[in-house]
Amino acid sequence: MRKADALSGSAFQIKVMDKKNMWNDRKKFFLTLFVFLLGMTSLSAQSGQIKGMVLDSSTEEPLIGVNVGISGTSIGAPSDVDGEFVINRVPAGSYTLVASSIGYKDYTAEIEVVGGQVLELNILLEQETLEGEEVIISAQAQGQRSAINEQISSNTITNVVSAERIQEIPDMNAAESVGRLSGVSVVRSGGEGQKVAIRGLSPQYNVVMVNGIRMQSTDRDDRSVDLNMIAPNVLSGISVTKALTADMDADAVGGTVNLRIGKAREGFHSNFSLQSGYASMAYTAKQTYGNYRLSGLVTNRYLNNKLGVQVSGFLENQNRNSDALGAGYTTNREDIRDDSDLIKLNLSSVTITDRVTDRQRAGGSLVLDYELPNGSLILNNFISSLNEEGVTQSNTFDTGYGWRGYASTGEFTNTVINNALQGEFDFGLFQMDFSLSNSVSKQDNPNTLRMDVRTLLGGETGFTADPSLTLNQLSPIELLNAAEIIPRDKLASGTSSQIRDVTDQAQAVALNFKLPFNFTDNITGNMKFGGKAERNERDNDEEVLSINTDRGGLTGSFIDLLRTEWPELGIADDQSHIAHTLVYDPNYEITDFLAGNEGVNASRFYNLISLDKMRRMEQIAREFDFYLPDPLGSTQYDYNYTRNFQAFYAMAEINLGKYITLQPGIRYEQFNFDYTADSTVVFGRLTTPGEHYYNSATLQSDVTEGKNWFPQMQLRIKPTEWLDVRLARTESIIYPDYRAISPYIFFDTYASPTLRLGNPSLKPSTTDNYDAYVSVYENHIGLFTVGVFYKEIEDFITSITYVTKDDSLINGRVSLPQNGDATRINTWTNLDKTSTVKGIEFEWQTNFWYLPSVFQGIVLSLNYTHIQSETFYPNFYTKRVGNPPFFQFVDVDTVRSGKLIDQPDDIINVTLGYDIKGFSARLSYQYTDNIIRGINTTFKELDTYTAPYERLDFSARQKLPWLEGLQLFLNVNNITNTPDRSYSSTNRKLSNVSYYGRTATLGVRYSF
Repeated sequence: MRKADALSGSAFQIKVMDKKNMWNDRKKFFLTLFVFLLGMTSLSAQSGQIKGMVLDSSTEEPLIGVNVGISGTSIGAPSDVDGEFVINRVPAGSYTLVASSIGYKDYTAEIEVVGGQVLELNILLEQETLEGEEVIISAQAQGQRSAINEQISSNTITNVVSAERIQEIPDMNAAESVGRLSGVSVVRSGGEGQKVAIRGLSPQYNVVMVNGIRMQSTDRDDRSVDLNMIAPNVLSGISVTKALTADMDADAVGGTVNLRIGKAREGFHSNFSLQSGYASMAYTAKQTYGNYRLSGLVTNRYLNNKLGVQVSGFLENQNRNSDALGAGYTTNREDIRDDSDLIKLNLSSVTITDRVTDRQRAGGSLVLDYELPNGSLILNNFISSLNEEGVTQSNTFDTGYGWRGYASTGEFTNTVINNALQGEFDFGLFQMDFSLSNSVSKQDNPNTLRMDVRTLLGGETGFTADPSLTLNQLSPIELLNAAEIIPRDKLASGTSSQIRDVTDQAQAVALNFKLPFNFTDNITGNMKFGGKAERNERDNDEEVLSINTDRGGLTGSFIDLLRTEWPELGIADDQSHIAHTLVYDPNYEITDFLAGNEGVNASRFYNLISLDKMRRMEQIAREFDFYLPDPLGSTQYDYNYTRNFQAFYAMAEINLGKYITLQPGIRYEQFNFDYTADSTVVFGRLTTPGEHYYNSATLQSDVTEGKNWFPQMQLRIKPTEWLDVRLARTESIIYPDYRAISPYIFFDTYASPTLRLGNPSLKPSTTDNYDAYVSVYENHIGLFTVGVFYKEIEDFITSITYVTKDDSLINGRVSLPQNGDATRINTWTNLDKTSTVKGIEFEWQTNFWYLPSVFQGIVLSLNYTHIQSETFYPNFYTKRVGNPPFFQFVDVDTVRSGKLIDQPDDIINVTLGYDIKGFSARLSYQYTDNIIRGINTTFKELDTYTAPYERLDFSARQKLPWLEGLQLFLNVNNITNTPDRSYSSTNRKLSNVSYYGRTATLGVRYSF
């Protein structure tokens, strides 16, 4: 990407549309569609309908994904998540009805269909068994079968986690559960999964839904959704769709994650669990054994089974203490030798951090459904919240013998709410469904309080080391062990507070029509068309307040105030600063730092700050108006965003005989949005009370409109009953992240000028997607799938940093200084070159019911994904030309190739389960290869990437004899105590290692 192109082009390269022409286009499109559908309807003969449920003959539980159809024709339909099926437009006559499902014997029945009437029947499937033997199918095997059958019955490329599997695997949250599917990697935070990347594409490129209703972003800057706030045991299943159809939002470039919450079953049912746990990195007995989770579900149907009520909820507390060691590196351009050489990295600093973290999750759902004569209404309500309280103590040692430390404490709450009224109706000639929804995400950070300490000015050093050592050539651990703290001449340099309130909400209405058709017995299917309208509003509001107790015009007055208002602090009359000893907490203790690994102990920490004294200092600063806003923290993240969105689509599902299904479709999306943000220019530093040292104004962006067409095509071929080939060619879009396209400006002209700004001229990225999948499935094999995918991304959006004096590169939005240093620009840009992602996925799910009885309880699930990507990042580097002593350094503006952020090369998931009588156990293994986390636009040696991550989890269940439905369970997570580890440079310079410990829970569950 050339600098001259960084901010060029009109917003989204889309002109303001002619509203009249756009409306005429719509009328022509829907008139043509209506005439076509009317013609198709007239071709259908007098017909009837077959509907009912598919149940397990022994348990009478509904079965998902069972293929029910008319023998010798393409007429049929799969059972849905409630076990129900509907076959429309069946010509009058006598037929053989066939139902088939993995793990069950085929079902056949002779039926008579009468024109204009509905034939209702329930199908009972018998489990496949060895001749002469009784085979007991366990919950693990049943859950696996449900997932397999649902995947097989879907006409697109989908992976599924069943409710039974969610209950059996010891996952802390929904992100961990989704992360066990093929092609999915977990983005971790605080030792547990937070978000998911699908097929190597970052979380903001995926869509997350609850019961088909889209969740709003939970991130301050981008469009990603946290899943760590959702306990998986309230879900009835999770599906990940990787190939788009026309009725799906087009910005799911990686995939669409749908978290399902079931509706009430017939009869009274309940499920309660209570567990208490152990956390290996907790400091006190209360923390160590204080983890708990309570969850429950109650369901029943009333009014002759017309009204269903299902209530679920969960409440949990988890201690997630952690330790971290981080390192920073610098380069020296005199070390540059040749383009192909790696530049030597010099250690610049080492930071050790201790975190005490408690996470509380709470949430639940209320699902009401009412059966009508020709349909049903469903009211879905879901809420989930994560509250995190934490304390951090940190020390930094830099190789210039500097030392500094800080402590912070605060609380953060992330909440998501989804409400939807949904309806499904069957009017004979066509089906219709609708939804009215409200979705909200809210982040609340009432106050993250921080105090900093450091050495005095005037060349004072913070620590000493053996003078024979060259500190910047040591490893981070060698530096820590060599450093000896100098206890004198350290001070408290200031206290600050960060307050954040982010609300993202959307109201949407969607309407869909499905028109079944039967041209002949072997040309059947349906036409589907509909639309969606949505309004998004997002409000980011942040404020940072601070008091500097080190320098500036307020310092002396504030210290005098502290002597008066807080005499017990002990500031001497002749002291012009706050000595570190006055805010030190001698009772704060850190033990077993880094879990006793890495060769560093807790004695390396110095000056652990008293939280009570930090809070008291903030209180006085607020009370007497010494707490003043920091312009950078208080303006650059503030914006208001409004987006109006409409989409219309038409698609078909065409069954050509028994073995070919074609799904063509076209989707149209249009949007308009506007922004309000801040423009702030800082031209000095605060030195006296009331001084004016920055200007701030409000920016209002113009309304921008855009429209796109997305043709989608999928083909399914089933040459035999056990072979399935799926091909897809789809198009999708990446809308710019919220902050990337915000018109905000923050320009610090003091000293070396730095400009941070959003880029309203960004274009959305567009993606062409290609998929080819082959599946083999049979009762003995289970499901074996191999698939390949390839994506081409045009105008990919990435952050960019460069220096310039040419304000035309930023469309003249700010006048850049022409004297002195060039301005450092931090913004976003579209890449000129095409980015690509490609990969291959393998999956095998099976259980060994056909082996001798001792082996029948084995259940195996294995998947492997290999991904490669290439994109071209902006690269502004220094090159040495000429020969010594006659050489010079030249700045080069170019691009360099690399893989996408968050893309691992390899992902492996293996789960091995075993059931025997009332005992069930499962061992799960996860492996994720190294992932690029940060790209440096100047030196590739300063890129950061994770080390390969692998972990083992174990779960066991035992039914108890005293009460039917009562069981005892044990879960152990991260058995190997695997840390998160990352590096800089391909020479593997350690940049971070974080330990989170292992956790274990013991609990009871009662179901009836």
